[in-house]
Amino acid sequence: MSRNRMKNSQSLHWMGVVKWVLIASLVSGLGLVYMLCKNQNLHLAAETHRLEIQLVTIEARNKELNGDLESMKSMTRLAARLKAMHSTLVGWGDPSATWKSLEQNTHARVVRMGTSPKGVLNFDSSVVNVTPQAGR
Repeated sequence: MSRNRMKNSQSLHWMGVVKWVLIASLVSGLGLVYMLCKNQNLHLAAETHRLEIQLVTIEARNKELNGDLESMKSMTRLAARLKAMHSTLVGWGDPSATWKSLEQNTHARVVRMGTSPKGVLNFDSSVVNVTPQAGR
């Protein structure tokens, strides 16, 4: 009786069963990972769409504000607005305007304008604590 006894036995071959269990668990794990990634992509796509709409809104507002800024920089609009307000200000580059240099210190400019305060004040100097003396 030198025949192979394994051929006649009713036992399962455990290595084959283990191999198919591992293959099934690998496939199910990959399927689970695929579904998780797909779900994450759907959520990210919705958030990306919301942020793109917000970006378009911001760009539209930026263009509107840029147009307002350019219109505020317009010399003709500035001159018309100053005229409507009956202002004595003149626009930049007006030939009738006189420009004064600011070479003198603040006190000298105030004295020259004729609005010098009582006492001697020099606004450009540092603050010094002066206490009045009682005998003078």
